[in-house]
Amino acid sequence: MKTIRSVFSIPSSSRRKNATPLQRIARHLTKHSYAVIQISLGTDIYTVSKMLTYKNITTTQIYADLVNSKKRETANKISLK
Repeated sequence: MKTIRSVFSIPSSSRRKNATPLQRIARHLTKHSYAVIQISLGTDIYTVSKMLTYKNITTTQIYADLVNSKKRETANKISLK
């Protein structure tokens, strides 16, 4: 059984060449879900970025912004009447 870490450690270029479109989508969704869950649990962006093997932290920032907007949306639903 592969771990999240082992899936992300396979070189991207060879994975892309041999992957079907469905495999590419599945890989993206796995990384997206992993990032959102980790950030929601409080893992810092730098660590998540390194775990996902992103070269640029701004890619991971997209997931953090998504989590923060969901938190704001949820907080705004609270009525203090």
